[in-house]
Amino acid sequence: MEYHPLLKTLEKLIARKKYELLLVSFLILIFGNTFITIHTAGVFDIYQNFFTGLIVFFYKKWLRFFILLVITFNAGLDVFAKELFYLDLRSWHGIVYIIFFVVISKEVYKEVLYAKTVSRELLAASLCGFVLLCLMGTFIFYQIEIKLPHSFTNAGQKNEILNNLNYFSFTTILTIGYGDIVPLSLVARRAVMFVGLFGHFYTVFVTSIIIGKYLSASNAKG
Repeated sequence: MEYHPLLKTLEKLIARKKYELLLVSFLILIFGNTFITIHTAGVFDIYQNFFTGLIVFFYKKWLRFFILLVITFNAGLDVFAKELFYLDLRSWHGIVYIIFFVVISKEVYKEVLYAKTVSRELLAASLCGFVLLCLMGTFIFYQIEIKLPHSFTNAGQKNEILNNLNYFSFTTILTIGYGDIVPLSLVARRAVMFVGLFGHFYTVFVTSIIIGKYLSASNAKG
């Protein structure tokens, strides 16, 4: 079965720009509900991220199957929310997101590690990797706050919790640390230390990789 020429062109474009496309999707996920606070906006943000991941990694059969499974399971939780009243749906959604981000991050980090030259795709993949780390931190903190309420000061109530902990995760990994949200429980403090450690390592490691590839390319040209 042959593809239509337009589909072939689109497939090649996605292959060349897949991490730039993924980065845009992550930015929508993070900032998409800035001015729209209704619940459906948040639902759209996460599903557009799922489907973008499906498009970007469609060429990998196992990853395609995994993302379809994630979409199906997450949609099932949303559709049958009333029937599943005995489940803590916030916790289950958080677990699904963490698993999704961990699996996607593996592919992104491989791109950063094995890229031969410094390019826009490498820089986009590097930034994707950083955002993924922040998002994983977000949902780790979210799980802790759900299971152990009041583990963080000023985490907010209900829908505010996720947004506030997302902000806290980014400021922690960016080493800004305003101090307006503080971990209180031992588990929360250990999680912040763990996420902060990996964030610092990632920044140093990726910076050294990009500089090394740039110097290698410069020496090869010289």
